[in-house]
Amino acid sequence: MAKTMISARVDVELNKKLEALSETTQRSKAFLITEALEALIDREAYLQERVAEAVKDANATEHWISHEAMANWINSLATDSPLPEPVPDVYRPKLKQSA
Repeated sequence: MAKTMISARVDVELNKKLEALSETTQRSKAFLITEALEALIDREAYLQERVAEAVKDANATEHWISHEAMANWINSLATDSPLPEPVPDVYRPKLKQSA
């Protein structure tokens, strides 16, 4: 695989942590940075795919659960009296049919 050089300015403390990890793991800083970038990019690409699928699914329906209803339910799960699962409370307006 062809390689290319990139550079980035990082905080001094982050560089110290990277150097310490490099020494501990006996891996080069370049190796560790490459591994970290690959993991970050793979995770972000996965999340973006999931978001795109969720948006597509949401747009295919005419009703949704509001953020407020979902947040209230989620917050109640850690209490002694959890709320029942929320039901759709937001509806897409029906478009008028032209004659």
